[in-house]
Amino acid sequence: MGELAATVLAAGLGQRMGGIPKAALQVDGVSVLERIVQALRGAGVENISAVIGPYRDQLLPLLDRCQVRAVTHCRLGPHLIDSQRLALQSHQARFPGCDLMLVLGDLPLLVEADISLLLACWTDRDDHVQAQVPVVDGIQGHPVLLSSQAVAQILAAPSDYGCREWMRSHTSSIKHVQTCARAYVSDLDTPVDLAAVLLSSRSGHFAAAGQPDAAADD
Repeated sequence: MGELAATVLAAGLGQRMGGIPKAALQVDGVSVLERIVQALRGAGVENISAVIGPYRDQLLPLLDRCQVRAVTHCRLGPHLIDSQRLALQSHQARFPGCDLMLVLGDLPLLVEADISLLLACWTDRDDHVQAQVPVVDGIQGHPVLLSSQAVAQILAAPSDYGCREWMRSHTSSIKHVQTCARAYVSDLDTPVDLAAVLLSSRSGHFAAAGQPDAAADD
């Protein structure tokens, strides 16, 4: 996939999940991070980075294993907007003029077909479109696609200005992809989310990488 790179946002504290790195949770023996990377690479996205923060010791071995470049956050408790801007800064420096796919690091159900659909819609977008968001039953999901122009505009704004703020002021430049695929909105924030995703996994079993097996109601 030319002229496009992806960055996985995996620097969250995972406090509502009990203080664990959500990207390291395993589904059917494979970490969520590795599943996301497999989906991206299967769809043709080769240039992949990941923003990591306080759980670097757990996540770096996973990144090494799937050959993903680490972008390390210096803040102990970064907010999403901090991770977004760090991702955009790293992307602009490494891939100037290229579009960016931003992927949350806690989307365990994403598969190659989900990424391929978004890429096909992005390729067919109108000239004025600078961002793309999947929408499932009225709920906006992820991954989000940003043009190189949108990336530059966000970075030119103050440090408290992120993707959401840009989208609020550029509504006519956003393409919404209407779909019924739950993978775009099935993120892992709480044990309730975890229980719902457990029902979608073949084994009905999750474990944190490098930690004892964890049941849905832990």
